Amino acid sequence: MKNTIFPDANHFQVPRALYVAAWKVWFKRFSAQDEWREGVIPLDRSNEDLSWLISHEKRFSVEVINRLLVPWSFRNQSQVNDAFFNMNQDMLKRASDKSSLCGECARLSDQALDYWDGLTYLEQDLFAVYAEARIQADIETPTDTPVVIDDAGVALIGEDIYPPVIPDKNASDEAFASAVVAWIDEDPFTPMYQRVAVADAMSSWHDRLENFFWPKPRNGLMQVCHSADALMYRAELLARKVVADEEWDDDYKTTAVKVAEEIFLQAGLPQRGVSWQNVYDVIKAAVSTDTESVAKMNSGWSLIASFVTHWIKCSDLADPSARFPMVCWNSRVATSVISRLDFLLVESGFSELGGRFENIGTVPGVGGTRPRELSLNWPDGYRSWKTQITASRFVNLMVNSLNTEKKEDGSLRYSPMPVPTGGSAPWTIQGVQLVLFSDGY
Repeated sequence: MKNTIFPDANHFQVPRALYVAAWKVWFKRFSAQDEWREGVIPLDRSNEDLSWLISHEKRFSVEVINRLLVPWSFRNQSQVNDAFFNMNQDMLKRASDKSSLCGECARLSDQALDYWDGLTYLEQDLFAVYAEARIQADIETPTDTPVVIDDAGVALIGEDIYPPVIPDKNASDEAFASAVVAWIDEDPFTPMYQRVAVADAMSSWHDRLENFFWPKPRNGLMQVCHSADALMYRAELLARKVVADEEWDDDYKTTAVKVAEEIFLQAGLPQRGVSWQNVYDVIKAAVSTDTESVAKMNSGWSLIASFVTHWIKCSDLADPSARFPMVCWNSRVATSVISRLDFLLVESGFSELGGRFENIGTVPGVGGTRPRELSLNWPDGYRSWKTQITASRFVNLMVNSLNTEKKEDGSLRYSPMPVPTGGSAPWTIQGVQLVLFSDGY
């Protein structure tokens, strides 16, 4: 028993442990029943779009579980049929719920439960985190209709304060980046999970990052960073080969696919087309800041770009050919930056963007405080390498502001970045994007 197979998603596979964990999480989140081991879930087979299923209260169904486990391109077609049951007989068995009128139902097989019980508690916890991520992540589908599986959210920003700094209309990009940094530092923030505060209101970049979690409070900054470390290390090895213009051998090609798939698994963003060539093309575009690249790009592949460039030292950002670390430009990070930039620009006298911050584009996302009302007409940046690179350049200006701005007495204006193992370090784009990720929810 290794993988659960989805025949109608081009035979996409997920670890069996992830399927059992998802089953358990669905009971916890969307059912009044407590007994996930013996309990049943209605199949609710349907050819309707995922957004229709959610709007018609079908969250607690095998159909929705399966849709959330397959890549975005397959989420608007049914993933529950006889072929699915035939290929996964050691995972699920059909059942009837005599206490309700749900019709066709399913329950976990005894083999699946034995398999789960044979895992270590650490493994069970890890796959439960991966399952939670499928709910908390941005839900992408082939259509633009928004899908919100769990509107409880990861974190909500607090009551906005007026920005402490409003740049002059003709101020530099650096000045606007500095103003965004100052605003976030003073703005109150309360981490939330399932509509309940999990910490007191706080402010400052330091405290926001120190209280970061994904996808649930028990998985805090230390756990998030620890699970990413091994992938960061291997992503750097892959990227250095590309920078040196050296060909990948079979081991590197295998590593590329495995690293990408594990990054997508952690983020709750399953993708199709995870081949070594596609990973290579994304790395090539990221390390060469190629705004015209046709390599894959969406919230998931943007995260790959971030992982593979984390080691690059930021050089001259004014140089169009300069190499720099990439931000993961998903809907939450984009919402944080653009909503604050939008307000600052309007307050400084802009009535339209014109050519200012050209190519910093929006990414669709719904949930928590998204979408937020904007006054200016920002371009669409979804699946755009121009946006990926331009936005990354701006966020690097924010990193520089955090690390270099000083008070009148010569001391640093902002506390250094907290390190999960203790102590502190200069701010990196990885630390900054985690703060923006929560701020933009």
